[in-house]
Amino acid sequence: MADYSLGYGGIGTGMDINGMVSQLVAADRAPAENRLTRIESQAKFKLSALGTVSSAFSNLDKALTALKAATAFDTRTVKSATDTVVGATVGSGTPNGTYAVEVVELATANKWITNQPVTAGTTFGAGQLTLTVGGEALAIDIAADSTLQDVRSAINDAARSKGVQASVLTSNDGLYLSVSSDKTGAANGISLAFTSGGSDLQALAASLQERVPAADAEVKIDGLTVTASGNKITDAVPGLTLDVKTKGTSTVTVSTDTAAASKLIQDFVTAYNAAIGAINTSTKYNAESDEPSALTGDAQMRSASGQLRNVLSGVLGDLASQGLDAKTLGLQTKGYPSSDGTLVFDSSKFTAALVSNPEKIRSAFTGDSGFAGKLQAAVGSYIGTNGAFTQRTSGLNAQIKDVATQRLALDARMEAVGNRYKAQFVAMDSMVAQMSSTSSYLAQQLASLANQTG
Repeated sequence: MADYSLGYGGIGTGMDINGMVSQLVAADRAPAENRLTRIESQAKFKLSALGTVSSAFSNLDKALTALKAATAFDTRTVKSATDTVVGATVGSGTPNGTYAVEVVELATANKWITNQPVTAGTTFGAGQLTLTVGGEALAIDIAADSTLQDVRSAINDAARSKGVQASVLTSNDGLYLSVSSDKTGAANGISLAFTSGGSDLQALAASLQERVPAADAEVKIDGLTVTASGNKITDAVPGLTLDVKTKGTSTVTVSTDTAAASKLIQDFVTAYNAAIGAINTSTKYNAESDEPSALTGDAQMRSASGQLRNVLSGVLGDLASQGLDAKTLGLQTKGYPSSDGTLVFDSSKFTAALVSNPEKIRSAFTGDSGFAGKLQAAVGSYIGTNGAFTQRTSGLNAQIKDVATQRLALDARMEAVGNRYKAQFVAMDSMVAQMSSTSSYLAQQLASLANQTG
């Protein structure tokens, strides 16, 4: 607020000029200030309610996006009748069905162990061994006076990066060299052969015996043979991974994840009801307190609510015409006496319908021309960059910003008014001071004259 103080009261009158000017300015300002406050309060009140409705519509849009997706009902569950034989995991879109699985062979990693013990402290002369890993030959140089542990280390230094590891095993009768691959499958077989050196090194290489062969897994799925280098079969059935554990048979069943599909519908119902509820709350009228809400009687809210209900009625009618009525799907609007435009959902009925006719439900709900797509088109006209709610929000924010600009102009105008009042009071005070001075002078002259004539 502007300062109209003179630093002291009126000289001629003793009046509180600052207080009087402030009161006059406040009286002049009040009508305009009240109008701006009313406009700002109403705009903020509407903006808050509109934000709540817009947020509810955005959540509904997200739920519809998930429901509209082509993969919306592709989530699968899988069960192996005998988990100890084969485990199973499944991805979305895997064909539903029951698969007879027979595990004929497990994939194994190649292992070799010498069949003759070596006495502790025994050394070998200089020479070279050749380690073949999956068809690739590696030269293993053995230094003179190498112990069995040194031979092991030489193999590991050359072949560890290829997935081969050597170790020294200790038994009651001596030391044994073990060479094994950590990769399963026939293509990952290994062998260790003598290349050059003394007879002691040659005898060591010759004594290696294969203890575990390099073999592929062999599985029959519905009678069709599938082989793999590992014990996970990933490419026999799209999206299905079989974890082979032991020889035997099992039945693997892939089915639609009805719980996940039902949740998509429930999420939509929850979001739809929240959107309708947000409109109802923002437009309700409290008859007891005679108080309206922020958007009571608002034409845009009536339009949004009416459009949602009309589109929903239409798409539910389309579902019914396809044999997917409320009784079948468990999806319908709440009826009398609590009919408020919201939806109710019976997941058990929906699950039964999905199990009996999954493709029909997928086609009815997904895509731009399906249930979710048509509803989303209506919702999208209110949100987003060009949505009706978005544009109205921008308008209300602009109105609030304009009020701030008008307040600045009002402040400047009132400062000028205050300065004018101040100047008028100062002039009046000066005039009164002069008149008071003149009156005092005349009184003195009259008194002096009276004394002279007496």
